[in-house]
Amino acid sequence: MEPRAAVLKLIDRKHLSAEEAEFFMNHVMKGEVSEVLLSSFLTAMRANGESADEVLGCTLALRKNALRPKTVFPFDLLDTCGTGGDGQGTLNISTLSAITLASLGIKVAKHGNRSVSSHTGSSDILTRLGYQTETTQEEVEAHLIDCGFTFLFAPMWHPSMKYAGPVRKELGFRTVFNMIGPLSNPFSPQFQMIGVYQPELMELFIKVLQSLGLKRALVCHSRDGLDEFSIFQITDYTFLENGIISRHSFDPKILELSSLKREEVYASSSDHAEDLARKVLNSEPIAGTHAVALNTGAGLFVMGKTESIEQGYKIAWEALLSGKTKKYFEDLISKA
Repeated sequence: MEPRAAVLKLIDRKHLSAEEAEFFMNHVMKGEVSEVLLSSFLTAMRANGESADEVLGCTLALRKNALRPKTVFPFDLLDTCGTGGDGQGTLNISTLSAITLASLGIKVAKHGNRSVSSHTGSSDILTRLGYQTETTQEEVEAHLIDCGFTFLFAPMWHPSMKYAGPVRKELGFRTVFNMIGPLSNPFSPQFQMIGVYQPELMELFIKVLQSLGLKRALVCHSRDGLDEFSIFQITDYTFLENGIISRHSFDPKILELSSLKREEVYASSSDHAEDLARKVLNSEPIAGTHAVALNTGAGLFVMGKTESIEQGYKIAWEALLSGKTKKYFEDLISKA
């Protein structure tokens, strides 16, 4: 199939197979597709609604053209990278959860980028907190071995994305690229927790993760619109374990939290996001700390360290309030 044939099939309102989508995207990653053709491809796919097979194929192409680690890691890895784009402007919950998980002994390879919809993306907030994200490949891998946490700055690990950048910027709307980022961690973690910006994506993402062969994974979206577990509203999630998909909901009422202030979770600026993050790491019992503890608890559940998200929340809350996570992060920065 020629790349143009894939576009014509989409225009005819037919979905591509995973193989066809991978073929087209592989040509994109090699700079062999014109901007006009790529724009048509992304627009037609968006108009049809991306299928699980199309997202899988594009993911496989992005993974194939990414830099690969030189190290074989002798332990299980978790990534908490979400899609972003929920438009809610919360503090960096998934990033702070990744740090908290690492402080509890989970090996975390955090894949991320600069801001999508919030005031600060994962790379932005880590830099503000003193952790350098734009380092060499060797440093990224060594940091994971030495500290149990590392950050994979997406533009460095996916240099082929440069061919799609101008078109994405010009189009200005969400495309399949907004979906495949969290699915394309170059370290290929076998455990993932992904927050998505639309509820219908939960089913699509978990099917892609199933096809990718992950051991355990969770995809969530809260009923108040977050691509995270919410402390204010029920969060729905799909779950993958041993190749089997199941569907669940988590009601934060079970945590019996009270007097939660939304302004302690939602950031009004980059400075405010940093201030909230520092309060969380400094063990202040604000609503944002509860939010980070809850999402950390979900991560512990995904890793099989707890029997429930609620149990994981309690363990994470203790780590945050006791200063364990703060000390871990200070040591992390000193070794960076």
